[in-house]
Amino acid sequence: MKSKAQEIIVVDDEPGVKMIFSRILENLNYGIQYFSSAEEAIKYLQSGHVCNMAFLDIRLPGMDGISALSQFKTLAPAMRVVMMTAYQTVDSVVTTMKLGAVDFLVKPLDPEMIEKSVKKYYSASGTLASDVEESSTDKSFVAQSEAMKTVLAVADKFAAVDEPILLLGESGTGKEFLAQYTHGKSPRGRKPLVIVDCASIPESLFESELFGYEKGAFTGADSPKMGRFQMADGGTLFLDEIGNVPLAMQAKLLRFIENRTLMRLGGKTPIALDIRIFAATNADLKKSVATGQFREDLFYRLGALTIQLLPLRNRSHEEKDSLLQYFLTQNRRKLGKSQLSLSEASQKLIRDYPWPGNVRELKHAVYSASLLCDTGRIDPIHFPIGIQSYFSHREQAASAASGENKTMKEILKKVEKEQILSVLKKTGGNKKKASEMLDMDYKSFLGKLKDYTLDTGSD
Repeated sequence: MKSKAQEIIVVDDEPGVKMIFSRILENLNYGIQYFSSAEEAIKYLQSGHVCNMAFLDIRLPGMDGISALSQFKTLAPAMRVVMMTAYQTVDSVVTTMKLGAVDFLVKPLDPEMIEKSVKKYYSASGTLASDVEESSTDKSFVAQSEAMKTVLAVADKFAAVDEPILLLGESGTGKEFLAQYTHGKSPRGRKPLVIVDCASIPESLFESELFGYEKGAFTGADSPKMGRFQMADGGTLFLDEIGNVPLAMQAKLLRFIENRTLMRLGGKTPIALDIRIFAATNADLKKSVATGQFREDLFYRLGALTIQLLPLRNRSHEEKDSLLQYFLTQNRRKLGKSQLSLSEASQKLIRDYPWPGNVRELKHAVYSASLLCDTGRIDPIHFPIGIQSYFSHREQAASAASGENKTMKEILKKVEKEQILSVLKKTGGNKKKASEMLDMDYKSFLGKLKDYTLDTGSD
């Protein structure tokens, strides 16, 4: 269980926001300190309280959130700050990212996105070693097949050394879980695991986000900022979607791996750090190397220790059943529905569906079905419409596949396209919201729309 000794700050003047955070964070056993003004929160930090994370509204009475953010980062450089606003603009995002914010939540607040942010950034900013180990070393529910047992056995061996690790696999196969597991098993397991989603960082902000910057490095840099590398000192830095790192930054990353020093943006003195690097991608890095989009020397330096994760469709029925029972147990506790169970038809649906989104898609589909189920028995009708549509058109797809010699990959693309169209319809064509509902990074989502010649709705 988490200790409430290290707290999360929430700064917002709306009473309804306090109720949302209280319900979510206290149920997850996080300590919470709520303030209706930035000034109150700053006084709290000045008094010496330790906080891992903060949610900060931009529009506040008195000092606004952007001004407060600078003081937050000065008083607590390692604290991860997520901004909140009902009036998101490009300028506000860029400004707060430069000042050290890690993410943005747009109002009205989505409880699931709050929980996702806490789990992602609380861990990155200072998870206690016991928490990392508790969450990442329970391998009973993911290692039912011999193939997955082999993967975790390899991870155990790789954990004992200090070289970079490259994790390969389709989106949703569990690369982040495996990074957490391996870090927890390593000698660095009692130190931070800092997770960086490279796909979500604008190209112009990579260096300042990863390496940090000094005061005066650019207009608006009124105070120094610690980068993600420095936050991971002594522990592990996990670079997810490494293929999105720009070439210029790849050279600096390679240099760091070789000599373990970096220079902050605007800095003059090298900073020595003790960090282990994990990287992950769902892309074909060899192809990226061949096309000049990824450095060959960095690829071989990162790939000396490589683990390939299987897609869910290639895992055993026993493993799917184990994952399913694990997610059901989580949902019973989270939703307060102790009698949740699957009908025979739902069990068959889960066995037969190809799961192009892999473990992540299974987890979210079971959560959605659990949420919609009012009787205690989950039926196929409770699952997302994209999954239901796959079965309603399966005979037609099978006939087309037989007549045209379609591959399984082509059939899965058809299913994926239908699911994207379904979610876009639900969001009224809002691409950003649709990508979040599908738990797909925005760049990848836009790439899918281009692949499928879909250009529906707004950003």
